[in-house]
Amino acid sequence: MAQMLVLLLATACFPRLSPSAGEETDSPADDSGALLVETRCGDDADDDGDGDIDCDDADCIDARVCEDADTDTDTEDTDTLPDQEADCSDGRDDDDDGDVDCDDRDCVGDSACTEPDECWDTDIYDDLGPSVASGTAAGNDGNGSCGGGSTADTFVAWTAPATDTYMFDTVGSAADTTLWVTSDTCDGTELACDDDTFGTDSQVSVALTRGDTVVVGVEAAGSWVLNAWQGDCPQYSIGSELAVSGTTTSSMPSLTSSICTTDPLSAATLRWIAPSAGVWTFSTADSAYDTVLALYEETCDGAEIDCNDDTGDTTSEISTYLSAGEVVAIAVGGYEGAAGEYLLTISAG
Repeated sequence: MAQMLVLLLATACFPRLSPSAGEETDSPADDSGALLVETRCGDDADDDGDGDIDCDDADCIDARVCEDADTDTDTEDTDTLPDQEADCSDGRDDDDDGDVDCDDRDCVGDSACTEPDECWDTDIYDDLGPSVASGTAAGNDGNGSCGGGSTADTFVAWTAPATDTYMFDTVGSAADTTLWVTSDTCDGTELACDDDTFGTDSQVSVALTRGDTVVVGVEAAGSWVLNAWQGDCPQYSIGSELAVSGTTTSSMPSLTSSICTTDPLSAATLRWIAPSAGVWTFSTADSAYDTVLALYEETCDGAEIDCNDDTGDTTSEISTYLSAGEVVAIAVGGYEGAAGEYLLTISAG
């Protein structure tokens, strides 16, 4: 009986040497208090100071975390996942190591993960709307194929938030501008270029895939403003101008109206920004043909605000309240497909 008691006391003083993952143990220590075994097999620390950490320490041979770990990274198994990221741009974790594409160290140096040289002066990311960038150009670094080259310019980086057509314009700039867009870098492939679409202001449209980065070059002998819009309708930005003229044709984009006509409305489409809050009147008085006028919220497929065919003669008029900075799409079309020269005037009150 005495021998049995001595044996029980002896075994009670020493814990097992193979702890489970995450489990703390009462580990033996030497006279100085230093631990003699690895106490936790998943803490990335050498608990007993023997030079072996966690699953590399013999103390952890039976630990649950070490039983599940796959420490043989060189083992080839054609029936399992690849041992490295196979494609650095497919949006998948090919080797199932928790790191996707360019976040995986396997993709270091891959062309898909190499950032272009930041040649631009400012990065506006995926901003859309009026005045996404502005300033006064100071350097003269390049020019587009449509003109320029002798005046100061600015390069603006921009990234497409979705796959669509995007429009950039300099309507509202104080200076005469030239505008161009290149892919990826400042000297990349030119996608579009324009010098003076609306007076001395310029406008370009480009079709982009989500995530595409482009560089917008603005050349101006003075202060400039850059506006960015998603979609290909309205066709033209006119800022906050109060009078514009043009010509409609039957080949222009067709819109629908649920208010004043059931016929497709082939129309010139214009983007306009209210300079202040109040009632604004849009009129085609003095136009050379029988007009139809429609107003939509922000884009051509936005909610229809109003539509008018005739105001006592063959011209059209709409009055509506708008908030300061509100953007509307104006469609100037013709009755039963009529087309010709129009004059659009916009007035407060």
